[in-house]
Amino acid sequence: MPSSAERGREEIARTIAALERSCLDADAALVERRWAGVDAAFKTQTALTDLLARLFDAAPDAAPANDAKVARRVGRIIAYRADQLRRMQAYQASVGARLENIGKVNALSRSLGRRGPAAQLLDLQY
Repeated sequence: MPSSAERGREEIARTIAALERSCLDADAALVERRWAGVDAAFKTQTALTDLLARLFDAAPDAAPANDAKVARRVGRIIAYRADQLRRMQAYQASVGARLENIGKVNALSRSLGRRGPAAQLLDLQY
C-alpha cells in the first residue's frame, strides 16, 4: 500500500498532466476560435491550479521548490500559458486594428453621403 507521500506525489502528477491537457485544449480552441471552449479550458486551468496549490501545501516535499522534476513541468506549463496569453493579446490587437479600420471606412462612407440615385434593375435582365 503506497504511503501518503506517494499518494500525494501521484495526485500531483495526475493534476499536472490534467493541467497540461487543459493547456492543449485551450490552444486548440484558440486556434479554431471556439471562444466557449477557450473559456471552459481557462476555467479548468484555474481550478487545477488551485488544486495544485492545495496539493503542494499538503505535500511540501513534492512542491516545485523541493522537487526538480515537478519544477520543470510546472515551469513548462507557466511558459506555455504565458505564450498563450501573448498570442491572445496579439489576436486582440489585430482585431482591434481591423475594427478601427472598419470604423474609419464607415465614417468616410457616412461623410460622403449618397451622391446619386441608387442603381436599379428596370427589366430584371442582366
